[in-house]
Amino acid sequence: MKRLQVVGRLLGATVALAVAVPDRPTFTRDVLPIMQRSCQTCHRPNMSTPMSLLTYDEVRPWARSIKQQVEARVMPPWFADRTVGVYRDDPSLSETEIATVAR
Repeated sequence: MKRLQVVGRLLGATVALAVAVPDRPTFTRDVLPIMQRSCQTCHRPNMSTPMSLLTYDEVRPWARSIKQQVEARVMPPWFADRTVGVYRDDPSLSETEIATVAR
């Protein structure tokens, strides 16, 4: 029964992902809100991060690197175990957000 629940959740996530990810995402409408929630806390002027990611012009040169880091779940960094509970202020990206940024 447990295996069926997992498969059902995976199939549901796949369907939700197909519906939720825009065919042609735009920076302002689709990517910027993700960046504001999960990236810009650290990636802004006068922080210890190597680049600011506040505007399209700042993000665009880093697009390939951002895609790789997000897909590998290296960024945004989060060191708590996601399998144990729900955490307030967790900057982690959902599968839909990862797919949106990657697209």
